[in-house]
Amino acid sequence: MNLSLQQITRGCQLAWLGSVLTFKNRHLYKHSYVRTFWYLVGASVILYLVTYIILLIPLKILQFFLYLFSSDYNDHDFLENTNSWLINHVFNLPFLGLLFIRYIYPETLDSLFIESLRNIDFVYIKNHKEEDEDELRPPYASALERYDYGFNHWQETKQYLIRTGNQLKKVIAVYFLSLLPFVGGFVYPIASAFALVNSLGYVPAIIVGILMSITPGTKSFAIIFLETLYSSRALMRELLEPYFGRIQYDSETKRKWFREREGILFGFSIVFYPLIRLPLVGMLFYGVAQAATALVLVKTTDPPPPPSQLSDTKLDHHYRDPREKKRE
Repeated sequence: MNLSLQQITRGCQLAWLGSVLTFKNRHLYKHSYVRTFWYLVGASVILYLVTYIILLIPLKILQFFLYLFSSDYNDHDFLENTNSWLINHVFNLPFLGLLFIRYIYPETLDSLFIESLRNIDFVYIKNHKEEDEDELRPPYASALERYDYGFNHWQETKQYLIRTGNQLKKVIAVYFLSLLPFVGGFVYPIASAFALVNSLGYVPAIIVGILMSITPGTKSFAIIFLETLYSSRALMRELLEPYFGRIQYDSETKRKWFREREGILFGFSIVFYPLIRLPLVGMLFYGVAQAATALVLVKTTDPPPPPSQLSDTKLDHHYRDPREKKRE
């Protein structure tokens, strides 16, 4: 079971400790973070407008025709509420737009991540200055900076749009299937169980689906649950891009890496996810989350070896299982 309570709690703790380290980092606050914050403000405002327009224009046209041909004001209020609900909870477009910021200018968020790693190394050495140098772990920031940050704007943007498109297609399909008579009430419980199979196993996932099916009024809860689960995974994928942009390996190894740390990553992301979704100030917390992600990396992986020594065998050794007890 990857989504254990212990791992989720550990992820929440790392979110808090990483945020504390971020705000204590004077260099980050005076230079990198301030610059990144204003960059995120400008970019996110533009992207929020774009993502709203993509869905709002057809819905507003529909609302206009309804206003012309219907005299029932309850229909108008219902459609207005539906517009807001679809954008913010079903399609989640503002959040996806905020994640797209990385593909416009990734260097800013990457520098924020690396600077946070340097600060973690500094605090680690300061806290262990009385110990033998041979017993200390190597500095993480300098080890990671040996790797080139290979970011192909067009290719990465294309992959992001494909992933987002596939996610939206699934969300749209599940949403409209849930509107069908008789079987619609079972769609979200089944989707929830399916989403949890890899994390909890078949039996616990099926139990969750059954409980959602027989409990009245669980549709809204299931929608929020699925939205949070998939969005938190998407969030962690983007926050860890400065790492994966340097350490390249095949998709199967990458899935294994995420699967072994799923509970910790989920606990970390659910702390920041509701904060990032706040209007206007969400980009502030996105920057904090990017910096705090460095602590998750340090606590769940060893510093990478020099690029010339990185082989498949050493790759497996480098990505240690986070459940192994390690001296902090």
